[in-house]
Amino acid sequence: MAILYNFLQILLLVILAPVWALVLLLNKRVRKGLKGRFGIGRVWSERGGKSTVWIHAASLGEVRVSAPICAELSKRFPSYEMIFSASTPVGKKQAMNLIPSAREIFLLPLDFFWVVCSVVKKFRPTFFLVAETELWPNLFFCLRRRGAGIALFNGRISDKSFKRYKIFRFFFRRVLECVDLFLMQTEEDASKISLLGAPAHKIRVTGNVKFDAPYQPLSASQARRLRTNLHLNEGDFAWIAGSIHPEEFPILLDVFRRLRTSFPRIKWIVIPRHLYDISFFEEALKSERFSFEVWNGKKTVEKEWDILLVNALGQLIRLYQLGIVAFVGGSLAPVGGHNPLEPLRYGIPTIFGPEMGNFREIREITLKEGVAFEVGDEDSLFDILLRLLENPRERGEIRERAFRMFERYQGAIQRTIRLLERWMRDRQ
Repeated sequence: MAILYNFLQILLLVILAPVWALVLLLNKRVRKGLKGRFGIGRVWSERGGKSTVWIHAASLGEVRVSAPICAELSKRFPSYEMIFSASTPVGKKQAMNLIPSAREIFLLPLDFFWVVCSVVKKFRPTFFLVAETELWPNLFFCLRRRGAGIALFNGRISDKSFKRYKIFRFFFRRVLECVDLFLMQTEEDASKISLLGAPAHKIRVTGNVKFDAPYQPLSASQARRLRTNLHLNEGDFAWIAGSIHPEEFPILLDVFRRLRTSFPRIKWIVIPRHLYDISFFEEALKSERFSFEVWNGKKTVEKEWDILLVNALGQLIRLYQLGIVAFVGGSLAPVGGHNPLEPLRYGIPTIFGPEMGNFREIREITLKEGVAFEVGDEDSLFDILLRLLENPRERGEIRERAFRMFERYQGAIQRTIRLLERWMRDRQ
């Protein structure tokens, strides 16, 4: 099966070569970091000395999940050198801020056998730890051939991914055989990975690490300074829409129009999921009667605004804390949703759409606990926002319930670290 997988890779690479050449020519974002994707550059130089732990996370959310685990493993295994990879440039940039213990931080190489086998040979990792469920066949095969231990932590399998993996179960069974330890978020995730071929004795349920997100509230002076920098006046109500995709923006904009008739002092802060979409949001707002400003995360906003577009990384958690209410994007479009725990960690009432397949368990828990609301269309979103804006008492009750929810569901990081440490020591 591995031979067929690699044959199909090469065939597609040849067939699509003209398309890729055009994309690379026209898209600077795709070209950036391409040498590293092929294992070319200083980071891939031969090395010796310490044994290596390689930790991988796909993108922004997974990097945040990985950070406390990296920090703790570095303390418990000081004789090991840590390296860290991410699948996206945004994830890599975040890792450089959050994971100082990593000696190297780089973009994950493309899963071509000649690339990943060369990288594995140079790094010679003793352990490879991967966040959530990133299955890279050639990388796993190369790691296993060189005797590296492989563990998956905070594992989850969305319904969409499960259907795709099931189609090629005969192949992914071999990939899963390379893994020594599966630390899954829920019993359902554990059942799914077992049905795909993971041996039951390798599977443990640890809970969701996202409930252990650090609590780092803004102080009163920090909040005042941020509001001043954003030209957010006393008495203004801020609705924060985080991780927004272009497909859902028109619905949210229509809701904001309706809210302004009831709440003239309401302000809308929009944080796109991808910064390269910022031009789309700007164009959409140019024909509107609302005033808008674009904030780069550094300069002070000088003018009054109705809508603030955020063109900066690393501001999401701070801005959520300024909100009366939050909407979490990727949930009114067929994306799978983004993490509603980010605003809820600070007691902010949170709304999301029905497309939450990537956060199925968190969706169920937050709805059951009465701290989040699911909406299906513009009218239901407007109704919930209006209700929350009109009821400070309800917002206060939600805040208290959210804090109690985190107290009940925390502990996944410690369970994960304990099991990873035991596994790593057993393999030494």
